[in-house]
Amino acid sequence: MRGAGRGRAGSGGARSGARGSGAGAPRSAADGVDWEGALRLARVATPAGPHAPGATRRSAVALLRRSAQDALPWAAQITGLTRAARQAADTTTVLVVDRVGLQRANIEALRALMGQVPDSATQLGPLDPAARAAGRAAVTAAVAGLLGLVSTRVLGQVLPGAWGAGAGAGAGTRAEAAPRAGSNAPRMLLVAPNVLRLQRERDLDRLDLPAWVALHESAHVLQLAAAPWLVEYLAAQVTDVATALMGPAASGEPAGVARLARAVREAARTGTVEGEPSPLLTDRLGAQERARLSAVAATMALLEGHAEAVLDAVEPSRMPSVHRLRAVLGHSRGSAAGTALERLLGVEAKQAQYVDGAAFVRGVVGRVGHAGLNVVWREPANLPRPEEICRPEAWIERMGL
Repeated sequence: MRGAGRGRAGSGGARSGARGSGAGAPRSAADGVDWEGALRLARVATPAGPHAPGATRRSAVALLRRSAQDALPWAAQITGLTRAARQAADTTTVLVVDRVGLQRANIEALRALMGQVPDSATQLGPLDPAARAAGRAAVTAAVAGLLGLVSTRVLGQVLPGAWGAGAGAGAGTRAEAAPRAGSNAPRMLLVAPNVLRLQRERDLDRLDLPAWVALHESAHVLQLAAAPWLVEYLAAQVTDVATALMGPAASGEPAGVARLARAVREAARTGTVEGEPSPLLTDRLGAQERARLSAVAATMALLEGHAEAVLDAVEPSRMPSVHRLRAVLGHSRGSAAGTALERLLGVEAKQAQYVDGAAFVRGVVGRVGHAGLNVVWREPANLPRPEEICRPEAWIERMGL
């Protein structure tokens, strides 16, 4: 995998994404947010991370990069996805980022997805310019809060290049160029200040924690390589759901815009309510969109459960403090926030969903091994249905395994 260190955290794709959204009716959902303003607000409000000498920061970056290089073949050995690993090694860029770099990456991903929402879902109709500007400012501020929260908690994240390539690197040495916008090359983002903070707060092994985080994210890299259709599939589902969620703005009523901003703030605060998508989001959806949202949630549970199953295979001979890591973290993200996209849609995997997804994968692997589970990456029809997440035997039967 290609590696990168530190780049200018304040430059990049979010700036270009904010243009073209001036006077006149917005052309897409992306034009309903001041992305540059959201990044600026999030950056100002977000602490940089724990104080550490330069040598400590450089060491943390080096450990994360080395861990990422070792993790992909390790994950391939566990899962049997060796062909996908070879492909991923040639195409994936590893970026050790600071919190602003993570914010920029998520802004680019959200902007790219929201740019696919049709114009008809975001026309503000009779709203006068002042009301339109106020609504846009409210949504922008809410998105900034969402980005700020996520960027202080996430340890690592994998983003397909097609969802935006605006992340600069951070927290280390000079960076190589990130993939250009529109590239399909995925990026593994490892958030150095968050890993360092967690290591200090919980007194975790300084070698094993980066390896744990990198192995988890490498599992996600393998998923994208093994299922090249997955990004397009998820983007289509998310776009349809987002179109319905943006419906309040289509009414042209200030209350609709305010409700949309409130939904984003709710996503930033809780992501989900009792393990289900937030009512502030779902009560705007029809039956078809609710079904799509459930399908997205089931897929997210699968992806996280698969990564958890990869971590299950780690032995103390390879990672001496693995038992302590499991005890302290519970799952690889612990109490960390989900990605900005997951929270915006209200499908952030809370602990119950991690447990369900991991139980599904463990149930399948226990009966048919990783070779049987890998059938899931062949086509969208092989993804577990929402009702199958808690019944792995039903998925096994449907697959004829």
